[in-house]
Amino acid sequence: MTYEQRFARRIKEAMRSLEPLIHEAVTTIRVYHEADRGGKPESLTLEQKVKLLLIKQLVGDSNRAFANMLNLFSMVSGMDVSYKTVERLYSDDMVMMALHNLHVLILRKKGVKISDATGDGTGYSLTIKKNYL
Repeated sequence: MTYEQRFARRIKEAMRSLEPLIHEAVTTIRVYHEADRGGKPESLTLEQKVKLLLIKQLVGDSNRAFANMLNLFSMVSGMDVSYKTVERLYSDDMVMMALHNLHVLILRKKGVKISDATGDGTGYSLTIKKNYL
């Protein structure tokens, strides 16, 4: 198999295993009071938002390029997503909670009890003391 074929297979398997985890991560969030924000109602569910953000990160395109790509697939997906919708995913508190839940679920599924990783993937923790003294 070529690298591209192995990569495509791994992505397909990862997406298949992520689907139920994303659903569980989203359904465990309970909102007891949501203030009436007014304005336009949400066009995407929380599950769709999380999936969009994960796919956007996987694709690696800019927000604008990703939104334009989604416009091409809107006939199939039924999602009408603008550049600003993609941009707002990063600051959506519900999306952040769902991503946190997803992270915890993945760690549990993989049996990780203690992690020595960092958020940026370098393995080095960032502290003002270490970096600026």
